[in-house]
Parts: sequence; structure tokens; C-alpha cells
Amino acid sequence: MGMVSLCPQVEVVSVCQSGNQQLTIDIYVASAIREMRQMQAFRLPSDYVYLMVAMNEGVVKGLPFFYTPKDFLDYMRELNFDGLLGRSTVYDTIAKVQGKYPDWTFSDAPKASEALRRKNLVRLFLSAFVRAQSRKLDGLSDEL
Repeated sequence: MGMVSLCPQVEVVSVCQSGNQQLTIDIYVASAIREMRQMQAFRLPSDYVYLMVAMNEGVVKGLPFFYTPKDFLDYMRELNFDGLLGRSTVYDTIAKVQGKYPDWTFSDAPKASEALRRKNLVRLFLSAFVRAQSRKLDGLSDEL
């Protein structure tokens, strides 16, 4: 806006308000998880932890980073997701993940189909996250 004051002939129609960007991202995260719940993508309570690990790896810029399992569980509760898992389960699940997404391997040596399912949880989340963004940008949903 500082440059506009130098040009008096410029008429300011509107000012872009970035709003609270983190709140907007939280809305997209919540929408993506709700969508995944509806399609019953989460078979086990520990499945949510793979999303935490992916977020901490920065799979999408701007997603939250969680220093502790408590931070992650508190975040999920803030998004109104209850009935999740305990901190020890989060720690145990994090310890199973080795490498960087999408090249994760798992120390509990699951079958290839189970390893793929775990990786696909992140793919499903990313797809649902992008859909939530596009719905909001298209103005198709006020609920987000």
C-alpha cells in the first residue's frame, strides 16, 4: 500500500487480506481428514500418525509441525477429532517409519500391501487436502 500513496491517480478497489493463513490451512486439514474418515481410509487408530510424520517431513508447505505426540493429539482435538490414540501409540508408530516419504520403509516389516496402504494414506490425505482448497477457492463450500 505504500507505493499506492505515491500515485494519487490509482484507485484502490480492494486490499487482499491474507487473513489467518494457519487457520485456513487447519480448515483444509480438518476437511481432508473428515473426507478420509467418510471413505473409511483409517483402519487403525495409528493410521493418523502417518499423517503426522508426513506433515513433519513437509509434504505440503504450510502444514503444521509437531514436536511431540502431545502436540499432534492436541491439534487433532482442536480440529474436533476425538477418540484417537494415546501418546505411547504415537511414539511407537513414529519409530516404525524409516526414510522420507514416499520412500518410507517400516521396521515392523509389514507385507508389501500393508506398507503400500500406509503410504497411500498420505496420498489420500494430499488429494483430499487439495480438493478442500479447490472447493473453498471455487466458493463451493462455506462449511470448510
